[in-house]
Amino acid sequence: MNVAVSILGYGSVYQSGYVFAIDDTTATTGSVGGTVLQESDTPSSTEWSNTATELDVLSLTDGAGNTSTIVNALGTLSGYAAPVCSQVGDGGYSDWYLPAIDELDGGTQSAFTILGPLGIPAATDGAYYWSSTEYSADPTIMADAVLVTDISTANVLSGALSKSDSLTVRCARAITTP
Repeated sequence: MNVAVSILGYGSVYQSGYVFAIDDTTATTGSVGGTVLQESDTPSSTEWSNTATELDVLSLTDGAGNTSTIVNALGTLSGYAAPVCSQVGDGGYSDWYLPAIDELDGGTQSAFTILGPLGIPAATDGAYYWSSTEYSADPTIMADAVLVTDISTANVLSGALSKSDSLTVRCARAITTP
């Protein structure tokens, strides 16, 4: 019997994205979990939304949950950042989402922090990226974003911007069992 084995590490291209988070707490009979970042930015910049409405998407770490809430409120074809990710079909996968702020920049398993210093083109220098997290101090009109000043050194700045600003989007998805 032949068994396919994939060796994964940070920066590996797997399931149509760059691996930036690894969860190896799965049972020995299961597959490793984790998260991948889309290999390139979406084709055009977009607004987070243009409505002054709080959607209660304040999770710093659950981009998939935030995206689901946003899409349920705004619709899949609205053209805003989270719905754009929900429409991505890279690699035949349909479970892409807009990452939460800490998935982009915020810890030991955040995309820009992990991938940039490895030489992975995880972002475009000088670009602002939307997260799926609303800004907690004013969630009706502001959302968290990241400015990438130098991806190779993981020099990124997080802050809040108007939801109506047009920013860059790069989607993520959870690794799934093949």
